[in-house]
Amino acid sequence: MEFRPLEINVISAKDLKDVNLFTKMDVYAVLSINGDHRTTQKTPVDKDCGSNPKWNYTMKFTIDEATAHQNRLNLIFHLKSDRQLGDKDIGTVQVPIKEMLDQNNGNDKVEQNVSYNVRLPNGKAKGILNFSYKFGEKFNKLVPQPPVPGAETMYVDKHREKPAMAYPPPATGYPGPSSGHPPPPGAYPPPPQGMAGYPYPPPGGSYAPYGYQQAPVPGYGYPGYPPHGGYGYPPVQKPQKPKKSGMGAGLGLGLAGGLLGGMLIGDMVGDAYEGGVEDGLDFDF
Repeated sequence: MEFRPLEINVISAKDLKDVNLFTKMDVYAVLSINGDHRTTQKTPVDKDCGSNPKWNYTMKFTIDEATAHQNRLNLIFHLKSDRQLGDKDIGTVQVPIKEMLDQNNGNDKVEQNVSYNVRLPNGKAKGILNFSYKFGEKFNKLVPQPPVPGAETMYVDKHREKPAMAYPPPATGYPGPSSGHPPPPGAYPPPPQGMAGYPYPPPGGSYAPYGYQQAPVPGYGYPGYPPHGGYGYPPVQKPQKPKKSGMGAGLGLGLAGGLLGGMLIGDMVGDAYEGGVEDGLDFDF
């Protein structure tokens, strides 16, 4: 398969729509091929640039030559405003790589400067994106073949002249007692000859069976145990009064909540204002 290097230099943008209401925009660009996250790259953020950001940032890709000529590969630029409570989309630029190859006219290593309109989320054009590109020389890349199922590594036994397994199967388990091998290290030795593990209980049933206790005779109790309590309801317990919390923690939480709420309200007002402009008035600032 034939592949080709592609170098993109994202230069600048001009007259972008301002999606911030109170502050100047901090703009960056995200570039990918067909929106595949494995090819995603982005420029640094241009601080306080407003509607005219500048980056001059270079990105490098590798494309499939045949797929590009079939018009199945597209460069997708996403311009975004960097914000503390969530980034905001400004617009999108989509460029077919086949169109770039046709404009190149086989002039490898020659940089081409181009400009494209920025499309808003509603499809309208607002702003210009400027970038340059150049292609490298073609090269072939071998695609690794998947392994054949059931294939095993073999070698030839020089003495018997027949194929054998590369590694003999490992021995499993421990040898039995009749194999004559000593027990593995760390094992406990067997008891001496003629010694039993535990003696038999004496005749006459002096010991009670394990796990069974004979019930006491009615009317008689075991010595040392306190008498059984009487019947009735348990004594009523008085509920404990909850502890009062201090005013310092409540005041601190109130101040933090007020600050966060103010920031959220600012972004919500900006988004609501932008939505109204796009749906009805569509003023350009």
